[in-house]
Amino acid sequence: MSRPRPVFVVGTGRCGSTLVSTLMREHPEVLSISELFSFVTDLGSLIPRAFPAEPLSGREFWSVMADPSPRLNQLLRAGLRMGEIVYPFGSGRYRVDGGVPTVSMTMLPHIDDDPDGLFDALAAAMQARGVASAAEHYRGMFELLMRRYDRRTWVERSGGSLRIIRRLVDAFPEARFVHLVRDGRNTAISMSQHVGFRMALIGYALLEFLGVDPWESDDRSEIDDLTDDLAGLLPENFTAEAFADYDISPSLCGHYWSGEIKRGLAVLREVPAERRMTLRYEDLLLRPRASLERLGAALGLGPVDRAWIDKSLRRIGRGRSSWQALAEAEQRELQDACAPGFAALAAEGIRWPDQCGH
Repeated sequence: MSRPRPVFVVGTGRCGSTLVSTLMREHPEVLSISELFSFVTDLGSLIPRAFPAEPLSGREFWSVMADPSPRLNQLLRAGLRMGEIVYPFGSGRYRVDGGVPTVSMTMLPHIDDDPDGLFDALAAAMQARGVASAAEHYRGMFELLMRRYDRRTWVERSGGSLRIIRRLVDAFPEARFVHLVRDGRNTAISMSQHVGFRMALIGYALLEFLGVDPWESDDRSEIDDLTDDLAGLLPENFTAEAFADYDISPSLCGHYWSGEIKRGLAVLREVPAERRMTLRYEDLLLRPRASLERLGAALGLGPVDRAWIDKSLRRIGRGRSSWQALAEAEQRELQDACAPGFAALAAEGIRWPDQCGH
């Protein structure tokens, strides 16, 4: 049998992809890689660092993987821990206030119950590598882990990975892609309440006003352009209270969702049809067995593992956001914000019952 192609599960974030990582972790032939690209790009702010144009040494690559990410660690210090971060604080070597290596936050503890031991082994192996492209280093790291855990293929899933879909398609032209989509209105509500997405949107706002990334630059020459609420979120002023008070509306997140959907679909159309599939989160909840059959087939491992399906069925619950609970005016604003994204998906034959006419 030919070697299976690697798989990326991509989406806007807050679309159910964390559940898919959990399901992949249960598969006996899959190395499930969770939140790598979301976290090494520090919630989308350091994409060029994670995908440099020039080759880099193994030591330089490992620095990208392991150096603490500024935004993520700022959140931890403020007591704002994302649910996706599963590092065992208290029993592991790292502390919330001391800076946690990026790959240790989720990727390594998702793979192994001894993430510190895995960190040391991976650091030694990756730092010993020579000069290569970032894509070659990523492949080398994934293949090392596949051998270590006796897996046949790897599946990477990061929240918000449509933002880097062009980089993924270019760096991994052999890969399969599973595009996970969820009703944009419920996705937007979840984004507006999620620590990581709120931090990402705050970062974009600060960058727009300052002209520089305040976590990467000390330049405050444009600070007078900041509103008081944004000034309170600069790294030197950041508090959990200021973060909680900053208003991010569902409709703003709806506009973000639509933009990511449109840009992501434009790139995914370039991937041959036999190497891409779309899965609605709602179908995973309402028709789990059929959805798992499709997801299992997309792995390219041959007949779908029945025991994996039976085990996965016990992991699937219900969605929690409901856009209909918003006030009527907010519903209209959110619907308008999500309309371009729904239209782009409808052009691909992907619809929700009340969107059939759009």
